Amino acid sequence: MMLSICLLTMVGSKAFSQTIPVGSYAEDIVRRDQLLGKSHDLSSFSIRPVNGQVKTRDSSLKKLVASKVYAKFKLMGEPSGVQVLPFNWLNEYNVNRPYGYNNSSLYPNAGYQTMLSGGLLLKAGILRVQIKPEFVYAQNKRFNTFADVQAKSTSSSLLAAYYWYVNGIDAPERFGNKSLQHLYPGQSKVTVNFKNMELGVSTENIWWGPGIKNSIMMSNSAPGFLHWTFNSAKPIKTLIGSFEWQIIGGNLKQSGYLPLDTGKIINGKGLYQPKPKVTRYISAYTINWQPKWLKGLYLGVTGYDYLDKDSLYHNRNFIRKFFPVIAGSSIKANDINNETQGDGQDFAYSVNIRQLLPLYNAELYFEYAKNDRTGSTANFFQEPEHASAFTLGGRKLFEIAKDSYIQLKGEMTQLQRPSTFLLRDEPTWYTHNLSPRDGYTNKGRFIGAGIGPGGNSFLLDISYWRGINSYGLALERQLHNNDLYYSAFSGTGNFESHWVDLNSTFYTNIKLKKYLVSAEITPVYSLNYQYNRGNSFNLHARINLTYYFE
Repeated sequence: MMLSICLLTMVGSKAFSQTIPVGSYAEDIVRRDQLLGKSHDLSSFSIRPVNGQVKTRDSSLKKLVASKVYAKFKLMGEPSGVQVLPFNWLNEYNVNRPYGYNNSSLYPNAGYQTMLSGGLLLKAGILRVQIKPEFVYAQNKRFNTFADVQAKSTSSSLLAAYYWYVNGIDAPERFGNKSLQHLYPGQSKVTVNFKNMELGVSTENIWWGPGIKNSIMMSNSAPGFLHWTFNSAKPIKTLIGSFEWQIIGGNLKQSGYLPLDTGKIINGKGLYQPKPKVTRYISAYTINWQPKWLKGLYLGVTGYDYLDKDSLYHNRNFIRKFFPVIAGSSIKANDINNETQGDGQDFAYSVNIRQLLPLYNAELYFEYAKNDRTGSTANFFQEPEHASAFTLGGRKLFEIAKDSYIQLKGEMTQLQRPSTFLLRDEPTWYTHNLSPRDGYTNKGRFIGAGIGPGGNSFLLDISYWRGINSYGLALERQLHNNDLYYSAFSGTGNFESHWVDLNSTFYTNIKLKKYLVSAEITPVYSLNYQYNRGNSFNLHARINLTYYFE
């Protein structure tokens, strides 16, 4: 019903602009300007990438989200031509082991890694062709993995918990033992745009949800996957408010790499269970509504479903094959008394809310997600935390001089299983120990929150902004896979071996004529790396150079 209202009441657009890549500095500035009241953009920022057409009083910002149009002409009454997209050269170095997430096509890598990206946008009438591939080289230096750190472990519970995890997900710690180089399609797409609707195919990274550091349902922590998309190109105004939506279906690929030490045996039984070589199909949707009567309030709902493209998939009817998320997983498949324990798919859904407070130069947001069905309405009210995850965050800007601000930002994400797992079966986020056993990944990296299954994160960020330049310090406590930890150490009395990273990132973003220089350095202090008692240190450094064809 709501979607029908949107389609019937939308207005045309003759904008010529590329999308702003997920995770880019320009995206952060557009969102900041919305808080400051400099922008009239109605975007919820819960469905990204956002369109590069921004109505703002900030002339510096316009140079980051739009570039000169060449070979101008008109087709079907639409302004047409070619834009040269910004050129990016990203370099990073990890001294001892991989660090970081929300890295798109980058690998979990020790040593040096680089990515080059650039391209063109062609607009011809309603047709848009955006070509922006990403070339990645990673040194892939050897580092201590779980297999190295726990090579002499005699704990059957720890090994069983670890292999239970790797048997339900395709997320290798290290991608082979050689350097890596790969050309990804990157932020590319071919679409047709009509009256603020967009339909086509894309490999762009997608971010669904209001979070800044983590998104439970869809993020840029994995390379973008090939998908068809039907979405709003910008918020659609209706009689009851504005709407944004995106509906997708696509293919998720395996990494091609096995976990390390697949030959581990306990009591004469091999712990690793080989997975079939198969592609997964994902279907997903997200819808966001900004009620007309409640300025600055955004309400959203999201769902995804993925399954192996095996013989069972090919025997499905058209709807359940092309868009299975509308049906979701069956109640029978989630009944712990059901012997089959599964129907060959995994699904999750979430609701989110974002409150924009331009009067206070601030925003608050919350996302609540479920990775399993609720047994009944009564069960939901008794155990709403069952199989759930959440993100809670916000930020505020304090003006200290003309066009100068101090920004405070905080965010907390929890993917760890709540205590209901003690009484009933409860999945670990992004893993699936029955088909589809590759989990919620693409090319071996998490599609959802980059902190990964069973992980928690708390972030506090303080920065100084002058114009579009910024300097800041971000402090993060990242807890690694606590689901694995409690499975391994339950009943042992060991409560001091949680793997926790304490990260302090010093960063800056400086615009120098046509260049943007973004740099950061992060000392990482680890407690009990790979659940082994003791402390260790890592150092991460990154510099990203962006050239704008203004």
